[in-house]
Amino acid sequence: MALSLPAGAAEIITRKKALYCRLADTNDWSQADKVMLPDLIFTAVDENDNIVNLNDTDYHWTSRADWVAFFSRIFAPIQTMHTVGYPELELVAPGEIKAIFGVTYLVGTKEANKGVHGTGGGHYYETWKLKDGDWFIQTIKFVRIYWKEMTL
Repeated sequence: MALSLPAGAAEIITRKKALYCRLADTNDWSQADKVMLPDLIFTAVDENDNIVNLNDTDYHWTSRADWVAFFSRIFAPIQTMHTVGYPELELVAPGEIKAIFGVTYLVGTKEANKGVHGTGGGHYYETWKLKDGDWFIQTIKFVRIYWKEMTL
């Protein structure tokens, strides 16, 4: 028998994931501590479960600070738009919820009619932890199942 989600947990997690997307799209990580725990573990993999490696960087981090430092730098010259669907949520232990969000994202250089544009999609597999009465992301495994890139 599945455990019932705590009252309000689904709304909080859904709202905070929307905040996560906005922070990414504005490259403003000043509120990252409202969404992710300091010991965040983030891994991006392809459809074969291989860690994504772009420009000699494995997309795997073991702290929020390192993750924010990397994405603050890498997102500076580009623009993005992330859209997530309503999550699948499962309470797996008191104070721990597994969430799966489908995501579509657009990424490109800031020039309007030249540069590079990409469209991607996949799923975020996340663990959310209850801390001090609020929910935060502990782990993210992003499984990229779609990616198309073009040069304008």
